[in-house]
Amino acid sequence: MEIFVFIEVGSAIGAWSTIALIILTAVVGLSLVRIQGFQTLMEAQRKINIGEPPAREMLAGMMLALSGVLLVLPGFVSDIGGVLLLLPPVRSALVDYFISRVNIQTGQQAHRGHTFDADYHSTDGREQQERLEQYLRKSRDEEGTTFEGDFERKDDK
Repeated sequence: MEIFVFIEVGSAIGAWSTIALIILTAVVGLSLVRIQGFQTLMEAQRKINIGEPPAREMLAGMMLALSGVLLVLPGFVSDIGGVLLLLPPVRSALVDYFISRVNIQTGQQAHRGHTFDADYHSTDGREQQERLEQYLRKSRDEEGTTFEGDFERKDDK
């Protein structure tokens, strides 16, 4: 399909005009990818700073990278795909589609690994301060830190 469109456009506007158009779409497209990619990166950084996962921004960034590749490839069909991925409404619809297809596991199924059982004791501030001072004195005298306690692996039973 790409070759057919390339030949048809080349015969309609000429070989040099076709080559110039291919180069122009690559340069303009990559400039737009760079600008939108920077905006996406800033939004991802903002979400990370407030403690939210930047899943939408990561997907949008991957689509922008794909858009850049499609725009650099010589041909008009690939350029159309690259330009479509540059349009925020198209990219947003694709991100929504991909996120809706992800199977998110929660609860016990998602947290496989080692489970530890522990006891704790609540103390008042004075007793806590004394323990802290004792710990600090002890840690200055010795190398390393040792924590005492018992544990039992729940996942091996």
